[in-house]
Amino acid sequence: MTKLVVWRDDRRVGVLDTALNGEVRFTYDADVVADGDRRYAVGVRCPVRTRPYVGPDAEAVFENLLPEGNLRRALGQATKHDVSDTVGLLGVVAGDCAGALHLWPEGVEPPEKASHEPCVAATMHAAFTGAAGQLRQAVGRTSLSGAQPKLALWRMPPVGGVAPEYQLPRNGAPTTVVVKRADNNFPGVLEAELVGMRLMQAAGVPTASSSRCAVASDCHETARFDREVRDDGHVRRLHAEDGCQVTGRASRAKYAGMGAPTYQELVAILERWSANPLEDRENLYRWAVANAAMGNYDGHAKNLSVVYVAPDQVRLSPAYDVVVTAAYEHLDKTLALSFGGTTLPQALTTASVAVAAREFRLPRDRAVELAAGVVTNVREALADVLSAVRADGGDQQMLERCDASVQRTSADLTKRLGL
Repeated sequence: MTKLVVWRDDRRVGVLDTALNGEVRFTYDADVVADGDRRYAVGVRCPVRTRPYVGPDAEAVFENLLPEGNLRRALGQATKHDVSDTVGLLGVVAGDCAGALHLWPEGVEPPEKASHEPCVAATMHAAFTGAAGQLRQAVGRTSLSGAQPKLALWRMPPVGGVAPEYQLPRNGAPTTVVVKRADNNFPGVLEAELVGMRLMQAAGVPTASSSRCAVASDCHETARFDREVRDDGHVRRLHAEDGCQVTGRASRAKYAGMGAPTYQELVAILERWSANPLEDRENLYRWAVANAAMGNYDGHAKNLSVVYVAPDQVRLSPAYDVVVTAAYEHLDKTLALSFGGTTLPQALTTASVAVAAREFRLPRDRAVELAAGVVTNVREALADVLSAVRADGGDQQMLERCDASVQRTSADLTKRLGL
């Protein structure tokens, strides 16, 4: 039976294995329990205690660290593990995950010194390719959640005009940026994401920095908000949990139609745990409105996270994975999470704002004010955002599609909500 030792940044905190009934089981180490130190909790639903966590809460914390869908199936095939074997798969790749948790087979200590290897465009492209990409993930012991191929890399900032250097992690070395490559199934997706991220920032939502990759123009990179680089170059892992983890859902339940958490549940988490509940609730509301305004219909529960700023306090993370999906005619045009009582943009009305105000625990007048500000900011920023992405080498045809779709969705939302 696979048994993994769980670390939170530089502290060993417990053991993950599989119970006799086949469910995931997590047990805190006795010294962590004796210390009573809340700094080492693995999640809001699994506070430090003597009794093991068996079942949904432990499953939600750890299963959500793995990639999803076809990526998980490919990883299972490459490493000879069943896709349902959460513990087994984590034993292969979980040396560097989202947040501060990293997992190692029993008897294996995390390396004392980070190990990387140089990464140029050709290396990067090879690491995205099929089985080679999954084996690359295993060699690096890096696990990123989500269904889209991506790489976690260590990036040295440019110094004195020298281009930034990228390195692939080895054996769980910490990383600082997430890189995605253009997808043949979704041509222009890099532009759609660059536009989406900038519009989200224009809407007033704190947003992770993103840009075209300096060494591979067909790749896009986003800074990791769950990493802190110190002056001496040491990378500190900051603990974070996504919307499925904090509400006890498996990764498959990230969409409303699959049992995703509601905004009421996410707001309740912020009310209980946030260091600034009002600011975070308002930013969550802005995020929801901005997604509807720009036509990002893939803003699901795993595209929301909280970052720990104290043992029992979190803040809503910067926005990430924001894409103008409305630019693709063949993609679903329903909201990933129910907003104002519906997932159908065409069903939104002025009454929906009142419903949303209750969902986010905001006064109705404030909800109207925030929504109007978000939509106005998105519409006013669109031309400048498109110009900036175009100047950075963005595909003109895709940018024209983004322009048309955002103008259409933002105008429609303005009308429907009476803003």
